[in-house]
Amino acid sequence: MRGWINKYATAVTAALFLVVAASGVAMFFHIGKDLVSEMHEWLALALLVPVALHAYKNWPAFMTYFRRRTIVAPLALSLVVAGAFIGMATISGSHGPVPRLIGAFENAKLADVGRLLDVAPEVLEGAFKAEGFAVQSMEQRLVEIAQASNKRPIAALMTALDAAGKR
Repeated sequence: MRGWINKYATAVTAALFLVVAASGVAMFFHIGKDLVSEMHEWLALALLVPVALHAYKNWPAFMTYFRRRTIVAPLALSLVVAGAFIGMATISGSHGPVPRLIGAFENAKLADVGRLLDVAPEVLEGAFKAEGFAVQSMEQRLVEIAQASNKRPIAALMTALDAAGKR
């Protein structure tokens, strides 16, 4: 077993780290987030095993960080940053402002969305119809338009944003 650990612990740790890091960067930039988020979570958990084996293999060198206290500043900085993120999430609720903004837009009337985005009602209505949405009235909420059209509310919001970008 020790021979296997010596031979593979660092290599497996590095390989899993690269995959978890790449999927984390993709999720941060919203590239395929739905495709990689579950994989990212599971592989991050799986990464704990080779990290533990790597630490076991390199235990004397690992303990040097504690004896020389070189771990103190990076650990303190990591805890402060983590605390700041948790604190901000606690103050603002479980979600940040972006999901709440999206929800507000999805529940807004089409006429109000048009005014906020500075898009003429006829342009906005035309954009929605061109994308296959069933618009009965400018007083309908985006979520209602999406439901009546068998589409997701975010698709309605994106249609409105696209119409605003074309003006």
